[in-house]
Amino acid sequence: MTTPAPRDQHPYFMYDAIAAQPDAIHAVITTQKELCAEVAEVLAQKRRIYVVGIGTSWHAALVGASILDAGHEAFPCNSFEFCVSPPRVTADDAVIVISHRGTKRSSYDALDVANGLGAYTVAITSTDPGPRIQAADAGIRTVEQEKSAAFTISYTTALTALAMLNLGIAGYLDDSTNGLGAFPQQVADILADEDAVRQVVAGHHARRRFISAGWGASRANAYEVALKIKETSRADCEGFQTEQLLHGPFCSLDSDCLLTLIAPDAEDRGRSVDLALAARELGAPVWALTNRADGNLENAGALTFPLPNCPEHLMPIASVVPLQLFTYHLALARGTHPDLFQQDDPLQAAARTHYDL
Repeated sequence: MTTPAPRDQHPYFMYDAIAAQPDAIHAVITTQKELCAEVAEVLAQKRRIYVVGIGTSWHAALVGASILDAGHEAFPCNSFEFCVSPPRVTADDAVIVISHRGTKRSSYDALDVANGLGAYTVAITSTDPGPRIQAADAGIRTVEQEKSAAFTISYTTALTALAMLNLGIAGYLDDSTNGLGAFPQQVADILADEDAVRQVVAGHHARRRFISAGWGASRANAYEVALKIKETSRADCEGFQTEQLLHGPFCSLDSDCLLTLIAPDAEDRGRSVDLALAARELGAPVWALTNRADGNLENAGALTFPLPNCPEHLMPIASVVPLQLFTYHLALARGTHPDLFQQDDPLQAAARTHYDL
């Protein structure tokens, strides 16, 4: 569906991963569908579902707990906290552990804890994961281990797997109206609008601060883009739940801050528009990702990026793709390496010797 640009134009693995997402999402849908149906059948019998992850996988867990809404109680858990202070998990529950590579200590420790408590366990991880993560009762495979530490394609494919599990629990995984068939092309269409993202970066890469906000499942992507910017650009950035931003943190905004709103057509009581209007009073530019047709964000002064009209369980994937493009091009504009987790900085490399992951 799409192929990465020549490496002399984009010599970083992060870009390769972003560009390859339509095909990767399609592959997960086709190769993991049968397994997701089997796993969903078991999940449907459970009392509670705990979705566990750390770092970017914590954000995936937030999305998962939000979209696993087919009549079940689903709770996000940070992997470290799940190990240190486990919830009251029993054999009546399920634990889904998300890990990009299946090699992070907190991830497989959380799986060990869940197995020890008798829960039904599922690991959503790479096609070639570490051995300890394979102790799960079921293993859903996404993509090969990423070469870039930015973790983009493994995030979107993990979200794809979570969406498929929800569809399976609800009995719609084989329904032609579930949105899966058209979705890889919708992601390709987002990537085709890369120049629009690049123009936003060109106008705002020198900003002192970057703030993002979203509601519901979009809250996780507000956190995610802030994390990715820190990892790839070392820029000052934060992510907030939309309403939470207005309860104090908004006081830190000024004209040297870019505010990004993740605002698909969902019930947020118009707070995204309120934020855009308030930011305009400060002279703070606003970039909004939206598929709303009412034009209110544009009227409030926001520059908008069009999101596709896709089901709610797929919207978190659609909305993060332009944010990944933004993060990549911001790193290039600010002269930093997006793949290396800042380990090309001698001070960061020295600090890294004091902790392991």
